[in-house]
Amino acid sequence: MCLGLTTAALAAPQGAASAPVISAPSPVSSLEARVTKLEQLLESQTLEEMLMRLDRLQAEVQRLHGDAEVQGHDIESLKRRQRDLSQDIDRRLRQIEQAAAAAKVAPETPPTQALPPVAAPPAASITPPDTAAKPDVSREQVMYQRALDGLKASRYDQAISDFQAFLTSYPKSEYAANAQYWLGEANYVTRRFEIAAAHFKKAIDNYPASTKHADAMLKLGFAYYELGDREQARKTLNDVVTRYPGAAAARLATERLQKMKSESR
Repeated sequence: MCLGLTTAALAAPQGAASAPVISAPSPVSSLEARVTKLEQLLESQTLEEMLMRLDRLQAEVQRLHGDAEVQGHDIESLKRRQRDLSQDIDRRLRQIEQAAAAAKVAPETPPTQALPPVAAPPAASITPPDTAAKPDVSREQVMYQRALDGLKASRYDQAISDFQAFLTSYPKSEYAANAQYWLGEANYVTRRFEIAAAHFKKAIDNYPASTKHADAMLKLGFAYYELGDREQARKTLNDVVTRYPGAAAARLATERLQKMKSESR
């Protein structure tokens, strides 16, 4: 009995020693795992932030690109209008200069009829002929020419002031209709479209027989267009086409009407 107990007691420790031994995790490896997990988390957040920033940058670049295209289109349109207006002004100024030059040409003297010879007066009574008198340039012409020269030189504010002074001093002048029209042009070039429209309307209403009537109607339509009043612009330009078919003003009015039609699509 005693021997059995001793054997059992000896057997028990041997059985326990044969069981697997579970070792505790190393503190170093646990720390490394935690660091690795944090690094992965940080890398994931950083990548997400970078992607979001990249998306925002791409959107901003696209917006700036669109703004640049719109501004480029506006600048090109403004340059084209300025170029067309300059050409139009040059053409009209040449017409005025040619008309003024033609008006200064002296009319031909009618042929004289043959007269019977007369006796020459005594030598003492013969006086030397007077030298040719210089043409008298009136103050009216000087004022108008000064205003016109300012417009040609693109001194628009000076031209506006001079044309206004001319109309105040000579409201019934033969140049009054032209002065009223050029007042509108000078304000149109400087983008004072509302003032320009008022002057073009005066040129139309006060001088219906003027050679500038068709041009004033055309530019009034252009001014309405720039002011955003498409209905009045369309009506005025159609009136130009109807009243002055075949004229240069009618051709320009037709071109602007076609442009307005394409813009409304």
